[in-house]
Amino acid sequence: MNDRLSKIAAFVQQRLETMARDYPDPDHDPVYRWQHTLRVAHYGKQIAEAEGANVEWVVVACLLHDVSHFDPLEDYRGHGRLGAQVARPLLEELGYTPEAVDNICFSVAVHVDGDAGYEHEMTIESKATSDADNVDRFGATRILQECVYKAGPPIDDIFHMTDALSARLQKLERYRQNNPLDTPAGQRLFAEQLDRQIAFFRALVGEREITKLTGDIPQG
Repeated sequence: MNDRLSKIAAFVQQRLETMARDYPDPDHDPVYRWQHTLRVAHYGKQIAEAEGANVEWVVVACLLHDVSHFDPLEDYRGHGRLGAQVARPLLEELGYTPEAVDNICFSVAVHVDGDAGYEHEMTIESKATSDADNVDRFGATRILQECVYKAGPPIDDIFHMTDALSARLQKLERYRQNNPLDTPAGQRLFAEQLDRQIAFFRALVGEREITKLTGDIPQG
């Protein structure tokens, strides 16, 4: 990792920890948010390389995409737009060109809901950043979160679990039929994540179906 990326990573990690501490909330977990950020940067690099985007710009945008995730906002969807404002002076201080700064900040601003808050042409870097974020949002870690945190206790009750996750499974299957990501590389990675989740949740449903006393065993 080059020196500028190291400084950006340190800035983001520290800011997430500080904002989560200053604005405590059960959903404000700086450890998870930072680990998510690292995975998004990993996927962003893969997508950028496959799509011919500027790899460093995408990785930087991925590192910065949730820098304002814990800032107090009336609308959560604004954290990308605020993050772009936070990122700009840092990028300028680190010596990125105006073109790079504009591209990276737009990628951060637009990643949540497609609205940067200002006019700017869509870029392959912004598409790669948004796709990378969505790829991780449907990864293996999210399977754990869906089961433990969203389905809620008791997690060892298969009937409770599958009732809570049935809507999730339907949503995943809709995404599998109509892949919403922008880049071919992102779509491929997203499909892999969906397939993993769908297979797991279908297996849970299958286990529910056999969690009963069968009455069709032949009598000897």
